Amino acid sequence: MNKLDIADELTTYTNQLDNITELMLTNLNNSDISKSKELDRLYFLINYAKQISNGLYNFSNEITKE
Repeated sequence: MNKLDIADELTTYTNQLDNITELMLTNLNNSDISKSKELDRLYFLINYAKQISNGLYNFSNEITKE
């Protein structure tokens, strides 16, 4: 597997992770969960997943720069 294949694979995973976080956020916003610690934990997990996705995207871009 060459660098471009790896970068493409990372981009695919990044897109999938972005789609999952958006779906989680949409479902969370449409839910009837009241403000609680559990709600805060869910928002934390969504934000954490977005950070991971962003990191993967940046790493993929670094691979293809060379």
